[in-house]
Amino acid sequence: MPLLLAAVLQLLGCSAACAWQLVTEENPPYNMRQDGRVVGISTDKLLEAFQRVGVKPDIQIMPWARAYQSALTRSNHCVFSTARNTDREPLFKWIGPIAEAEWVLYKTADAAVPARLDDVRGQVIGGYLEDVITKWLLAQGYHVEAATSDAVNPRKLIAGRIDFWASTPARASRFLAAGNLASAIVPALSFGRSQLYLACHPSASDAMVRRLNDALRDMGKDGTSARIEARYANRLKP
Repeated sequence: MPLLLAAVLQLLGCSAACAWQLVTEENPPYNMRQDGRVVGISTDKLLEAFQRVGVKPDIQIMPWARAYQSALTRSNHCVFSTARNTDREPLFKWIGPIAEAEWVLYKTADAAVPARLDDVRGQVIGGYLEDVITKWLLAQGYHVEAATSDAVNPRKLIAGRIDFWASTPARASRFLAAGNLASAIVPALSFGRSQLYLACHPSASDAMVRRLNDALRDMGKDGTSARIEARYANRLKP
C-alpha cells in the first residue's frame, strides 16, 4: 500500500498531501531567525498564504547557494526570496510576488561617484554566488568577484580587494551595521529592482500553485500584505 500511495502521489503531483519544504537564507527583513522561529516579510506572507489553503510547510534556513540548488533538484522543495528573471523562468513554478528588492552599487566613502553603471565597467565588483544581481552583471560583461557569502564583501571593499560592491539595501545595511562600517561604505547608485517569489521545483502541484497565488492576491486586496510589511518597515531603511 505505501508503494501504491507513493506512485499515485507521483502521478498526481505534489499537493496538500505532500510535505512542502521551503528553504531560504538569513536575509532580514525578508527571511530571518527570531526567537527560534523563521520570520520576515516574505516568510510571514508565505505562512499566511499556506494557512489560507490549509497546508503547514516546513521552513529551513541554509546558505543561499545550497537553498537554491535544493529547489532546483529536489521534488517538493521551494526556495525564497527568489528574484524572477528570464533565465530562471523555466526552472521553477512561481508563487508571488512576495516582496521587491532594489539593486545598489556601494563604494567607499572617499571614492568617486560613478555617473552611471557603465562607468565601472572593467573594475572589480564584489558579488554573491547564485545571486541574481551577480548573474545579471556577469551576463552584461562586468567583472564580478562572487563570494560564497555577501557578508565578506564590505571588508573586501575597505581592503581594496574589490572596487565596488553590488547588493540590496536591506542586506547591505545589516552587514555594514555588524561591521561598524555604515559611514565608511555608502551607496553609489541604484541600477535595478527585482520582484521576489517562492520558486518551486517543477514537481509542485499546479493546483496548489494556483491556490497559493490566489491567496497572495487576496492578501494584497484585504490589506494583510501591507500590515505584514509595516511590521518590518524600519528594517528596510538603507
